[in-house]
Amino acid sequence: MNDVVAHIESCLTAVEEMRSRALRYHDRGVAEICEVLCGGMGLGDGLTSILRFAAGLHDIGKIVVPDAIINKPGPLDDHEWALMRRHPEFGFNILRRSSDRTIKLAANVILYHHECWDGSGYPHGLSGDNIPREARIVGICDVYHALREPRPYRPALPHDAVMDMILHGDGSDRLQPGKFDPDVLAAFRASAEAIRLRFDASLV
Repeated sequence: MNDVVAHIESCLTAVEEMRSRALRYHDRGVAEICEVLCGGMGLGDGLTSILRFAAGLHDIGKIVVPDAIINKPGPLDDHEWALMRRHPEFGFNILRRSSDRTIKLAANVILYHHECWDGSGYPHGLSGDNIPREARIVGICDVYHALREPRPYRPALPHDAVMDMILHGDGSDRLQPGKFDPDVLAAFRASAEAIRLRFDASLV
C-alpha cells in the first residue's frame, strides 16, 4: 500500500473516530479478522494488505447516518432501516472518484459487502460470483465481528455461538450459511480458532 493511500486511510479513520468510537472499533476489528482469514485462504501479502485496508473502511458510509439511527437501542423502523441500508452507497461515493487501484478495490468492497451469495443482500441483490470475491471475504468477517460486539439492542455473543450461527444459521432468514460463498465459509470455519484468538486479543 503506497504512502498516499496510507495517508488517506489515516484521514478517513480520524473522521470515523470523531464520528463514533464504536464505529471505528468495529471497522478496525473487521480488518483484523479479515487479515486472519486472508492468511487462512493463502492469499498473498499484497492482496491481504489491500483487503485489510478495505475492511478497515467498510462502514465509512455510516458517518453520514444520523446518530439517532446508529445508536438506537431497539429495532429500526422501515424508514430508518432504508436509510441505514444506504451506507454502502454512501461509502462508495466517498472513494469512487479515485483512480488508485487500492482505493478503487476498497470502494467496491464497501459497496458490495452486504451482498449475499444467495442474492438476498443489498444494495443491488447480487448473487454468487457476481459479487466481487473481496467483498465476500470482508462480508463474513463483518458478520462475525458484529455479532461478537455489544450493540445497543443486545449483548455481545460468544465465539462458539457466533460460529454456530454462521455455519448453521440462527433459525431465521436473516442469517443462513447459504448467504456466504461456500469456499469462503469453509476457510472461515478452518480459521475459526485463529479468528477467535485475534478477536480476543483486541479486547486486551
